[in-house]
Amino acid sequence: MNHTVTLKDIAKACGVSVTAVSLVLNDRPTRMSQEKRELIVETAKRLHYVPNQAARSLATNKSMLLALLIPDIENMFFASLAKALEDVSSNNGYSLLMANSDDSQATEHKLLRQFASRGVDGLFLIPSRESVNNSEALKKDVSNLDFPVVLTDRLVSDDWCDAVGSDNYVGGQLAAQVLLAKGHKRIACISGDTRTGNMNRRVAGFSSVLEKAGLPLDPNLNCSGNYRYTGGYHAADHIIDAHATAVFCTNDLMALGFIQRLEERGLSCPQDCSVIGYDNVSERLGFNHRLTTLDQNISAMATACNELISSRIKDMGSESGRRPWITKPKQQFIRPTLVNRATISEL
Repeated sequence: MNHTVTLKDIAKACGVSVTAVSLVLNDRPTRMSQEKRELIVETAKRLHYVPNQAARSLATNKSMLLALLIPDIENMFFASLAKALEDVSSNNGYSLLMANSDDSQATEHKLLRQFASRGVDGLFLIPSRESVNNSEALKKDVSNLDFPVVLTDRLVSDDWCDAVGSDNYVGGQLAAQVLLAKGHKRIACISGDTRTGNMNRRVAGFSSVLEKAGLPLDPNLNCSGNYRYTGGYHAADHIIDAHATAVFCTNDLMALGFIQRLEERGLSCPQDCSVIGYDNVSERLGFNHRLTTLDQNISAMATACNELISSRIKDMGSESGRRPWITKPKQQFIRPTLVNRATISEL
């Protein structure tokens, strides 16, 4: 039978007390010399010591678990963001639990209760679409949680909870500016669900720049999509037949669907129609396409989320009863950047 290495084994090998080993391996203050500290850490590695997380949780009152509630795990942007959040959480010593709400408020409510019962130390919450449209129930659920919550990507501008998201208005402005700079005047837009604030701000920023240029967005060229590949694919025929020379798709999936239909009709991008997407996730997830797009800087968003939730967890001892993530919420907006590849041509 394999022997499980304990703190006692490490203490015996190093000639120190069990308490001393516990303090060093839990990164607690101690007067021990640096040489002795390094000996304990190296001995733990050599003996393949694995901490007992259950015992550690009892001692520290921390589970070292964070949670991520995501609305649609099949959405490429959310999948990439989940990977980035898992990476930064792991680097910070945390494990990340993930669950999918399917954009349902009822499922979201159930999962929030489950996370609370698991004793997580904090939650990254991307609200469901139903909660975006009616956030009162979500606010009540979040106010009942005893751990920090960071709204991520959605509902960021509502200012009722800590939040980190992309500056979608600026992203829409950048998309319009690059198309105008290339001489395009008949420009279409394929948006997702305009009930979500993120999409509204992208389209609003895009429209504002066209308006200032004296080329307001033609309602006939403002098409509705569904965030998915099929949304861009099905909108393509109408936009092509309306003789648009360029199209802003408010996510990469719809941009790729639009290009697919364009090619099926014997046309090409960007020679016959320029295309710009949003998210910059097509290459990350294996789509070998040189799509010009807006990068939401997922790594920066994940890092900002991690820094915010870590600071709240650190202050839990002194401010937990006050729930500062609700009473004194902080917001951070990440500025998107243009990734100029090969799907925009000059007229």
